[in-house]
Amino acid sequence: MGKREHSPSSPNEKKRYRMKPDLTKEPIVIDDSDDDDISDILVQIKQQEESERLAKQLQEEWSSAGTSSNAIIVDDEDDDEALARRLAKEWEEDDMNLSYALDEAEEVSKNWDQSEPQNPPNKFALEAGTPNEILSHHRTVFTVERLCTKCGKNVPSPRGYVMLSGDKISPALGLLLHAPCSSCKTNHCRGCFKPHPCSASCEGKVKNATCTVDSCCAEVRAIAIFETLGALDRQYISEKANSHSRAAAIAGGRKKTSSSVGPGGTGYGSDRSHSYRGGRRGNFLNEVNQEAILSEALAAKWEVLMTHALQTITALLPSPYSESAQVFDMLPHPSIGQLLSMSKLPNLLGDLLRNDSVTDWISRSEVYYAMLALLRRMFDCELTLKVLLEPRFVMDKGQGIEPWMWEESEVEWEKDSGGMLEHAPPLYDYFKKLSKQSEAFLAGASHLMESEDTDPEETIKATSLCGDIIATRDDVERAISVLSIAPNMADAGSSDTQTKGKEKDTSVTLEKAYSQACERLGFKHVPLDVSDITGKGNGKGGMYPTFNYAPELTSTRNATRIPKNRLHLVKELAVLATSLPPGIWMRVDEVRNDTIKILIAGPDGTPYAGGLFEFDCFMPIDYPAVPPQMHLRTTGGGLVRFNPNLYNDGKVCLSLLGTWPGSPEEQWRPYKSTLLQVLVSIQSMILIDLPYFNEPGYGKANPSLNASVMYNRNIALQTTRWAIVAWLSDENRDGVWGEVIASHFTIRKEKIRKQLHDWATQDPQMHAYSGTTYSRYAYSSYADFGGKYQSMIPQLPGVTPLAQGMDLIKEFDSRLIAVEKWWTEER
Repeated sequence: MGKREHSPSSPNEKKRYRMKPDLTKEPIVIDDSDDDDISDILVQIKQQEESERLAKQLQEEWSSAGTSSNAIIVDDEDDDEALARRLAKEWEEDDMNLSYALDEAEEVSKNWDQSEPQNPPNKFALEAGTPNEILSHHRTVFTVERLCTKCGKNVPSPRGYVMLSGDKISPALGLLLHAPCSSCKTNHCRGCFKPHPCSASCEGKVKNATCTVDSCCAEVRAIAIFETLGALDRQYISEKANSHSRAAAIAGGRKKTSSSVGPGGTGYGSDRSHSYRGGRRGNFLNEVNQEAILSEALAAKWEVLMTHALQTITALLPSPYSESAQVFDMLPHPSIGQLLSMSKLPNLLGDLLRNDSVTDWISRSEVYYAMLALLRRMFDCELTLKVLLEPRFVMDKGQGIEPWMWEESEVEWEKDSGGMLEHAPPLYDYFKKLSKQSEAFLAGASHLMESEDTDPEETIKATSLCGDIIATRDDVERAISVLSIAPNMADAGSSDTQTKGKEKDTSVTLEKAYSQACERLGFKHVPLDVSDITGKGNGKGGMYPTFNYAPELTSTRNATRIPKNRLHLVKELAVLATSLPPGIWMRVDEVRNDTIKILIAGPDGTPYAGGLFEFDCFMPIDYPAVPPQMHLRTTGGGLVRFNPNLYNDGKVCLSLLGTWPGSPEEQWRPYKSTLLQVLVSIQSMILIDLPYFNEPGYGKANPSLNASVMYNRNIALQTTRWAIVAWLSDENRDGVWGEVIASHFTIRKEKIRKQLHDWATQDPQMHAYSGTTYSRYAYSSYADFGGKYQSMIPQLPGVTPLAQGMDLIKEFDSRLIAVEKWWTEER
């Protein structure tokens, strides 16, 4: 009898074994001119049909026997009949698995909402359920106990702990990939249980160059991944606990004595002032220094462990495009995707991908390069690809994948108030932001390499890493395109899509669309210099007619920032590329990164709601040793004072900018305060619901105070005229804010329209706006408002009142029609 050459070791491989020809053998060539060859072929076909008949018969016999054995072990000396018995059993298991999958598919189909055909089930719909529910079907692969192929004694799956250290696969991992018999010392592959000529104590290739167990089958590769992830989980959980303890120990030695200040234009409270509890200050500082040294040492060790873990996992994951790809690369075990999802690896990747500090990337370049290599590998296989593209379940409790697999601990997933499972954003979303930051850094750093006074080593490291991130992004996009999978493919099932019965909550859907549009349009490098566009330049560039700080740009044209400041600015802009909150947009000049335009949307629930307020920002030559300079452009042509902190001449009163007094912690702190803090301060502390009380001396905020009510009414009127209607003009279509205007007013049109109607019920001037209604004179005269309001506002020179007034709501509706066409054509 002939010996078998190959035995399928995974469900996918079994199907391939049955249905596809063995490409390693010589193909059968049919030649019409050779009758003898045809006869031989017919004999072979007859023999094959007889073998299939025998296999089917054995399958029926096996089914009727009702055996409960977990596996049939066939070694290399077994004959064809024994092989046929094994195949019959495996085919039966395949049929059961297929039946199970089809039942789940039918259930998914029944539950699918036919009213939404635009969102069909994604290609992974068969795997419905949480990772632990799906992975439980594969648990026996990792924990099964089998009979020795030689003596028949029980051979349990080994259990141990892999330590992450060194540059090679740990010997402990190699040991755990074997399943030795304690009785006869016969060693087996822990995955397919095929006997191996290794000693009972074999520790894999690290100690035994002839050992091949790590590449034996798809199951053992999954086991290797599982054991490595178990080691990563233990280290990750330990590191989190230690870092929290260290932080608590340091925080326990001090307490806060100040808090963020309230309204009044004092700016962004930093909450950095502390006093020390008991003892001598010197002793406390010494303890803090010791804690810092210990923390730094532990962090460095953790970096090494992370890097090694990522490299090991990368080496073990399927590599179907490798020149030396094996069967387990082409047909990996179906559990590996859920293994990754159940582990702490997504948490670790999320920590790294959310980090927006280019400086930190550079200092941790080894772990970031290891992460990028892992991401590339994960995008090579559909099973691992979905771990990056799908929204993630959020683990509430769990000690890691290893104790769960051995049924020593349970896993609990976070749920919302309605009892629905929470989802975290896909890791791919974080990676897109990381690549966007890298693009922003490279755009700003293009001139750094040309300067002789720039630190070349740090710049080269940063540009190299950012370039690799972008190259990985390009590889990822190609992989997604080849596999025809859309990012966020499971988005239809995420917790972000809230429903009311079967009807989607349109407000949530619109807010999500608005947030996505803000993210897409938030940050861009654009040409703000118009000299080349107009053709009126002097050949030297530098024409910024719509920029308030054009004189400063001219005076600093030949000035040079010190290398430290220049690199700091480039890094900060890279962070801003993905850190701007919804409702804040930024445009940076392509040539001069110190020339910035900013647009801020008025928050809901304020008299600024729906409006767009434009600012010019200049980063002085000494930035960040000194604060940026900000100028408000949305002032109704210099006639409207929108806030006690926003003057009609464009001055922005804010302690962070040094234009308003404040306590030390509220002032600009060189190299620590940021432009993002300034923008958030304007949006959250100036454009507020009760701006009247930002004026010093006006007391505690009281929404019922008549003066405040009238002030808000006037601000809402001016917002409608100058921050809403004024933007809806064709002359803005091709301007720097054209796309933002179109998306903002098109997506939020219903909310803004409703807001305007609500304001109109309180103020009839919304239907008859007069050019004499300006707020810069108003708030100081609200003590006695009554019917004297119009007469208290002096006539402004050069302003001609409208005869009938402007109906702002009708103007909004009519102008919006044209803007919606911009949006349609741009998309």
